[in-house]
Amino acid sequence: MSFKPQPLASLMQGLRQILSSISMNNTSQHNDSNNIHSLQTALQVWPVGVSEVAASGDQELGSLLPFLASMTRKRKWVVLVAPPYAMPMPYLIRAGIDSSRFMVVRAKSQEGKTWAVQQALRSRDCGAVLFWSMPLESRQRLRLEAAAVEGETSCIGFIESFNQLIHINKAA
Repeated sequence: MSFKPQPLASLMQGLRQILSSISMNNTSQHNDSNNIHSLQTALQVWPVGVSEVAASGDQELGSLLPFLASMTRKRKWVVLVAPPYAMPMPYLIRAGIDSSRFMVVRAKSQEGKTWAVQQALRSRDCGAVLFWSMPLESRQRLRLEAAAVEGETSCIGFIESFNQLIHINKAA
């Protein structure tokens, strides 16, 4: 079975549509502020396990900030492995992320990235592990999934497509 990463924006849009249909189908009286609160609460949750989404430049974290902030408020670590750009800490702090619970791990090889992600997932101290990588091989994905379940941690992989890499290499 092959897995095709989905753009994060489409996953978030799907979540919004589901929440919207639930609130529209609900027969009890709700106002807009309750619906907005429901959406904000839903955006603070991500399932345990490994989710792979298509990398989209430096805009990836925007939709995830409420979730990451909720993890640091719970005194859980947020670990980023091999982000391709510098993390703007003032921006993250303004979004509610506790910088004392935020860690960036640099790794160059695919094996090093996978190892760092796996160790963070197993620690049980992490609420979220985000990583940037080439598409995962089946065995890598299975190992990370097992580690995420063991550590009860959410893991989000931003996967660079081969088309993006070809385009980047041609531009260089």
